Amino acid sequence: MGGYGSGRSGGQPTVERGLTLGLYRLIRQKLLAPGQYRSGSIVWTRVGTGEQTAWMNFEAHMGVDSGHLRLRYTTTRYDGEKRDSDYSITLVTTPQPFGGRRWWFQCPRSGDLVSKLHLPNGAYTFASRRAYRLGYRCQRESPRDRSVSRAFALREKIGGKGGIGDYIAKPKGVHRRTFERAMERVNRAEEIVEAHADLLLARVMRRLP
Repeated sequence: MGGYGSGRSGGQPTVERGLTLGLYRLIRQKLLAPGQYRSGSIVWTRVGTGEQTAWMNFEAHMGVDSGHLRLRYTTTRYDGEKRDSDYSITLVTTPQPFGGRRWWFQCPRSGDLVSKLHLPNGAYTFASRRAYRLGYRCQRESPRDRSVSRAFALREKIGGKGGIGDYIAKPKGVHRRTFERAMERVNRAEEIVEAHADLLLARVMRRLP
């Protein structure tokens, strides 16, 4: 796929550790359009930097109530082995309660109707979350990990680039009161991180002779 590495990574597989193909995101981006034929490239970028992380070629045939999406890409294993993939995913619709129809992917592995398909590291075919038994990272994180993730997310939201507790300058164009409210949320989140760190330190100290 022009460069998606399906290498190994530790821990249980999660949605965030692979690529996600969102049907309605593709429609919003006008890459897919009901009643039309479309072709081109689907591109994934890194949040925050815009750096391209993967891409693949596609052809989409969408009729009135059914169609298919053909994907073509190359995956590279951790040992350097490359594998070309070329297959189609069925697109179907179901009637809406108040008229109209809703589009779905039909999972190639389970047959489930879903709006998102996933390609975990080490896999070769997009399939549903249930087919790959994928969790979400937040489900697999400890309470301390979640507190750290939340603190960093809040810091990044207002332009903070450093670590926990580092100074954050008010971004230009942001109203001071808005910035102060955001900083209050950051401070509360970082207090929770520090509380978890204190608990961890206390447990370690109890184990010492």
